[in-house]
Amino acid sequence: MFAEDIVGSYQQFLNHRRTLRPDGEYGDVTVEEWAEFEEHFDKRKVELGNCARPYGSPCRHEHACIRCPMLQVNPKMLSRLAEIAKDLLLRRKKAEEEQWRGEVDGIDLTLTFLRTKQAEAVRLTRRPVVALGLPRPRSQ
Repeated sequence: MFAEDIVGSYQQFLNHRRTLRPDGEYGDVTVEEWAEFEEHFDKRKVELGNCARPYGSPCRHEHACIRCPMLQVNPKMLSRLAEIAKDLLLRRKKAEEEQWRGEVDGIDLTLTFLRTKQAEAVRLTRRPVVALGLPRPRSQ
């Protein structure tokens, strides 16, 4: 669920934008539309963090989140990433022993993405939080 101030700010922004357009162009948001909108963001929550794909867009990576550039890893999940990396290295070793070259290439690619995600999550833990406040329309 969204924080009330975010929802309020979003609705205020939309209401302001609607005043700038012809009256009949925008209808009121229905309960079903709002529920669908909220459901999209509930579905963005994945094991390792959040999926940043745009509203209304499907998952194009068939939930192979480690390889997806849309995955935003929660820094609390660094230990889980380490477990996944360990498992991938074991799978890579087995693939090398069996001479499954395509599998080795795929695992190497996944490991590259995983290491990038780990580095980004670590970077986020070291970055201070900055309060930006709520956005406001510019004065005309």
